[in-house]
Parts: sequence; structure tokens; C-alpha cells
Amino acid sequence: MDFSKTFISIRTRSAFQIYDLAILVCVEYFKPLIGLLAIGAFPFILLDCWLIGWLATDYKDFRFFYWVMFLLVVSQAQIATTFMTHYLGQAMFVGRPKISTTVKEVFRAGFYFHWLHGGVRMVIPVLICCYFLSRSMEFGGGDRYLYSFFYLPTLVLLGVSFRIFRPFVSEILLLEKTPIKSKDKNVVCFNRRSIALHYRRGAVEGLVGQGVTSFVLGLFLGLAFDAGLLQVDKILNIQANSEWSYAAWYWLVALWLSVGFLCVARFLFYIDTRIRQEGWGVELQMRSESRRLSEMVL
Repeated sequence: MDFSKTFISIRTRSAFQIYDLAILVCVEYFKPLIGLLAIGAFPFILLDCWLIGWLATDYKDFRFFYWVMFLLVVSQAQIATTFMTHYLGQAMFVGRPKISTTVKEVFRAGFYFHWLHGGVRMVIPVLICCYFLSRSMEFGGGDRYLYSFFYLPTLVLLGVSFRIFRPFVSEILLLEKTPIKSKDKNVVCFNRRSIALHYRRGAVEGLVGQGVTSFVLGLFLGLAFDAGLLQVDKILNIQANSEWSYAAWYWLVALWLSVGFLCVARFLFYIDTRIRQEGWGVELQMRSESRRLSEMVL
């Protein structure tokens, strides 16, 4: 493997350049990325529809479906895109890695990886809260507004806060494969690596800026995708030939497409952060030369 040859050039980029590059990466790897997004998101889509899908058919509670589904997708975004993250990390050097290999490696990530994403980052608590919300709304309880506009947003905001200040947890555990803990101070374990990557001088401000920008961009992308799907529906007269309303499901698809794009952008921000903080381009060049020299000696 030649570490000096990557599918993107190793250099620093501005935020606008990274988002622009994310579009090119999505186009180049569209099929595997959309497939891995579907693999990661499908279980959550089924679970979310089981919890609040009935709201999409109830005119009185229709607005709650849009709001609650938005909160659920925001909460589940990072854990559902871990397959994409691993694939992009391998594609940096391999070119076209196998999807099956990516799926196997993510499932082998271990309990701590899934607990960090599902528990610490509030995915499981949000689902539990949504279950009680669903039960409250189904039986006409007056707690629906308390759950919808206080409990649920608070949990989602807490999880998003963890992701803003430590956005590259997936990359560290999946791609760098650091050990979780180590008593040896010379060993780079997960906590030491995370602190070094996220909390160097000037890093926190940049991470907050990236997080807020990505959130706003993701919201507008979701609205744009939703409007596009509704326009396609109008042109093809899909809705006119059906007894069901597809508007709510277009919103769901639009949100997940937006999440997929932001996953690619986050990975590119991770690469850019390593280049700026660690001189990663020089490190890769040295590793490639070391490998080449060792092969010549052998």
C-alpha cells in the first residue's frame, strides 16, 4: 500500500472547499455510499416508523411527525453513518474497498464503540423518550407538548453537544483503532487521542463553528431535498394516483440524504484537522518511503 497516494490530495482546505469536495466525493462513490447509508439508516427508519409512523396518517398530529422525525434523525445521524465513515477511511488508500468488509469491521467495533454512540450520545434515551411521547399522543394525553418541545429536544441537544465537541470519535475508533484504555503513558489510547485531536489550542472554536455550520447546512439541505422530491412527485403525478400521502415519507428520505452528505463532509473535516494539527501529509510520505526502502532491502 502506497500511503503517499490517496483518493484526495493531502492539503489544507477552507470550510467551503471541504463542502465542495464532499459533493465530488459523493458523486464519485455514490453507489457504495448510498448503499451503506441505507444499511445504517434502515433499522432506525423501521424503529422510528414503528414509534411515530402513525402520526403521518393523522391530520391533527401531522405537524408532530415532521418535528419529532427531525429530532430522531438528528439524534441517530452519527451512529447510522458509521459504515460510510469506515468505507471512506479505507477508500483513502484502497480505492474501492468491499462493502462486505466494511460491514464486518463496523460490527466488530466492540461494545464500547456502540455504547459511546448509542448511550453517551443519547440515541437510546431519545428513543425511550419518543416511545413515551408516542404513547402519550396515542391516548390523547396532555404531556405531548412537554415531551415534544422540552424532554425530547433537551436530550437531542445534549447528544449533539457531545458530537460538536468530539465529532471524530468514529474515525478514531474505526480507522485509527486506538485501544480504549492503557496504563502505559506511552500508548496512545482513545481518551488521550481524542483529547489531543479535539482540544488543542484553537481547535474548540473551529469544532463549534464546523458543528453549527453543518447543522444549519444540513437543515437547509433537508428542506431542499424535500422540496425536490415533492416537485418530482408533482411532475410524475405519483400522489394523484395513490390513496396515501407521501409527503411525510419524502421528508424522511430528504433528512437521511442530508445526513449522508454531512457524514462525508465530517470525514473530510477529520482529514483536514489531522493535516493542520499533525502534518499528516508529511507523515504519510515518510511511511510510504519507509515501506519502499524496507521492500528494497528485502
